[in-house]
Amino acid sequence: MINTAPLTPAKLLPCLHTLHALKMPAYLHGAPGIGKSSIIRDFAASRGLELIVLMLSQIEAADLRGLPALDHQTRRTRWYPPEFLPREGAGILFLDELSAAEPRLQVAAYQLILDRRVGDYRLPDDWWVVGAGNAPDDGALAFEMGTALADRLVHFKVAPEAKEWVRWGQNHGIAPEVLTFIQVKPDFLESNQLQQANNQLIGPTPRSWERVSRVIEAEKERANREFLVAGIVGEAAAAEFFHVVEEMKDLPPVEKILAAQGRELDALLPKNLAGLYGLTYSIAGYVGDLKDAKNAMRALIRLGEIGDDNLPRAEIQALAMELLFEKAGKRGFLLQLGQSEEYSQYREKARQIVELK
Repeated sequence: MINTAPLTPAKLLPCLHTLHALKMPAYLHGAPGIGKSSIIRDFAASRGLELIVLMLSQIEAADLRGLPALDHQTRRTRWYPPEFLPREGAGILFLDELSAAEPRLQVAAYQLILDRRVGDYRLPDDWWVVGAGNAPDDGALAFEMGTALADRLVHFKVAPEAKEWVRWGQNHGIAPEVLTFIQVKPDFLESNQLQQANNQLIGPTPRSWERVSRVIEAEKERANREFLVAGIVGEAAAAEFFHVVEEMKDLPPVEKILAAQGRELDALLPKNLAGLYGLTYSIAGYVGDLKDAKNAMRALIRLGEIGDDNLPRAEIQALAMELLFEKAGKRGFLLQLGQSEEYSQYREKARQIVELK
């Protein structure tokens, strides 16, 4: 049992910065597919570090230690280390699926983690070792970790969180349909425990939703989509997903919404929860310049003014504005957007709402 408090990838990030500075080895525990590898890839990219990933479930103990060779001068055996271990520079050596490695390989990995060496090989000073794996109760192939190794690692139990993953997906090109679904049905982001309880082979995970995103962008035929998505996340999750997609089907093209005004705009704006969130993520993905951003802001202002339903329009409008400002900052026109007439109108509407409250 992993007796430490679970944390999300965003909360894990500052901890990784600290451990990287100290070169103190870390270990990420978590169910299959929750994004442990993605966390390390993103961390390495953010620091400009080289990343070497060793899938320990796919190599032998001798592959890590190297091969013995006779030194004819000294008449002694020397070990030739494998080419995949780093020789210089700075980076991260990521030992993935460590818990699935057979015991003899784990012993070799232990020496690399604990002593920063294996055989005659020494890990360069500016390289940091991180491990990751699943626990036996995650339903994956895993061996128990010995206390000798556990005592030398800093352990993290990684647990995905829907809103955080949606924000990550927004920055990694995940399809609006998938982002909208997880926003509306957050319990379907990951269901490892339920999957095991029902003895099901497949189920939704953050990694599988990435694959769903690629599938629905490549395949437009509804029948084919249904088979493909069900094969990735399971029948129940796929049924719920396509129910939300069905509610989004009448969402007009974003460019048409941004070009409309007055009654035409009112008629185009969505009138259900899935459609509103779908519009939010579609706008954030579509906007590319200041003109688009101004038109988007005008549409979002109107979105908050119309409708006598019980939908959380103000909350969705605030989310859409946040994503719009973030996109403007990345594209370099945030200052111009903040000086625009549309932004002044938005601030005035927000002030009036606060005063009414």
